[in-house]
Amino acid sequence: MINPNCPICGGLGWVCENHPHLAWTTNRHGCQCGAGMRCACNGSDDINQGVEEPNVSGVLEEIPPTKN
Repeated sequence: MINPNCPICGGLGWVCENHPHLAWTTNRHGCQCGAGMRCACNGSDDINQGVEEPNVSGVLEEIPPTKN
């Protein structure tokens, strides 16, 4: 389970792959320069035991394509 009080990801459950000490978010305390990966508090071993994946729909922002 994700720790809602995690000092690394702030309860998000995801960190930047290049900077695993930063939450995978665009706020000033996070980073998205790399792909997202599970935070240590996001029990990856529990996935095989029926624990659901966290909802990341609010993490990614869809940017509409622009014509050049």
